[in-house]
Amino acid sequence: MSLSTNKYSKIRKVNQLLFCIDLLLFIVVMAASGWSKVANITRTISNQTTTTNTQTYDSAKQYTIGWSSFDNRIEHFYTIQEGVLDKAEELGIRVVTHDEKSNTTEMVSGVTQLLQQDIDALVISPYNPEVLSDIVKQAKEKGIPVIVVDVGTGGSEVDASILSDSFGGGVLAGEYAIRLIKEYQLTSKNAAIIQVKESSEFARRRGEGFKNVMQEAGFNIATIINAESERENAYRAMKELLETYGDDIAVVFTENDPMALGAAQAIDEVGKKGQIMVIGFNGDPTAIQAIKEGYMQGTIAQRPYEMGQLGVELVYTLLTNGEITYDDSEKKELYTEIYLIDQTGKPHIDNGATYQFINYQ
Repeated sequence: MSLSTNKYSKIRKVNQLLFCIDLLLFIVVMAASGWSKVANITRTISNQTTTTNTQTYDSAKQYTIGWSSFDNRIEHFYTIQEGVLDKAEELGIRVVTHDEKSNTTEMVSGVTQLLQQDIDALVISPYNPEVLSDIVKQAKEKGIPVIVVDVGTGGSEVDASILSDSFGGGVLAGEYAIRLIKEYQLTSKNAAIIQVKESSEFARRRGEGFKNVMQEAGFNIATIINAESERENAYRAMKELLETYGDDIAVVFTENDPMALGAAQAIDEVGKKGQIMVIGFNGDPTAIQAIKEGYMQGTIAQRPYEMGQLGVELVYTLLTNGEITYDDSEKKELYTEIYLIDQTGKPHIDNGATYQFINYQ
């Protein structure tokens, strides 16, 4: 196996093609059956908008929500979107989608358009939380609640923010790294952290958790590199790291899985596969496959599908005059669980409890 980007982009293209075929078959079946009780759910697939028909529950009002995704080319956010769409379908909610494509301008213009489409609520995974405040202000002026799923709020006064326990995940990664170092009898006391972009405030907590554990165990954090969340940046950063430290590095922790794949590719190209531990964060299917083939040694898995579902559930709660129960009422935050995918490529079993992992893609 090669860790080249082309392989995984082909996998995504095949998945998108199969999904489009499923949608076309669904439309044909519904047209043939004369199904009259329908609601429009707008889906964005491969940068094109299509409309599917789905049955709704009887209700006095059908709600419409706007959903804006960080970037559907990234597995984590594509899976969040699937959770959003499936839960909306279950609740009979119409969804208008937008893909920010990892671009601030696209994020602002696209969400502004969503706010002009008579939506009842906005659910967003913001590419750039720092510009979210103006969007939230526009939404509030229209009486539109805003739910943020992952990434960060940029300090904006949103109605709720859904995130994984990033700091705890970093701690878990550190504890696992120490076990691996002992198991593989590695002698280096150096570790490295490759960071996501600075505006991803929640994800930055992952590196902090990892650093705390490693330093307490007597390891040196040799370098902390900002790779701006991108695989290619992490690949180049890892190349430079290898030139500087050579064999004298035990483990690299990356704050997301795409960067872990980039680091693993660089390590493999210099013939050090399995000699330097690589641990990521997300639980992306491509990362799990890389773990099974020995390029990575683990990842801290999130529950993106459930995060997307929860975003819609919170919207429905607000629109039906319910109250949200927060994990942190002051920050209006709700937390979803994380768990370890170990070097076998399976959820880690700890104290007799097996964590359930579902590949939602």
